[in-house]
Amino acid sequence: MSTLGRQTLLWMIPVNLVLVAWVWSGRIVFGVGGWFLLILLVSVVPIALVALLVTTVLAYTQDGRPRALTPLQAWAQLGTWAGLFVLGAFMPDFGDTEDSRLSVLTQVFGYSDAIYDLSFLVALAGAVVAIAAYAVLFGALVFARRRTPVLA
Repeated sequence: MSTLGRQTLLWMIPVNLVLVAWVWSGRIVFGVGGWFLLILLVSVVPIALVALLVTTVLAYTQDGRPRALTPLQAWAQLGTWAGLFVLGAFMPDFGDTEDSRLSVLTQVFGYSDAIYDLSFLVALAGAVVAIAAYAVLFGALVFARRRTPVLA
């Protein structure tokens, strides 16, 4: 059992919940809020909650004591968390007015179409990392589950 695998398993429930909230509304911390708050609430948040619930249940129902993730599972979970963090931080937003196209990068560097587009690219990269790492995590939890050693 690795310390990383044990600690990652223990932090799965609270970090998953915090990161789902972060993806939904993390941009507000940086002064970015608009229609994506509603759009993400009805589309991405329910899917993320169900997906993370599935992997959490799979992780906690593996054989063996003390409970822990394998190194592959732990790194895949960390990759999922990193992707979700980036997605929640860099997702640009829009609103009903001309000056409501905001993102973390436009708040820091000032608005330009290039910076706004870069925010979408960074958020998209975070989403791709999260989805790819989640696929690895799910596959590892289904096909490479931790087993209890057989005593001879």
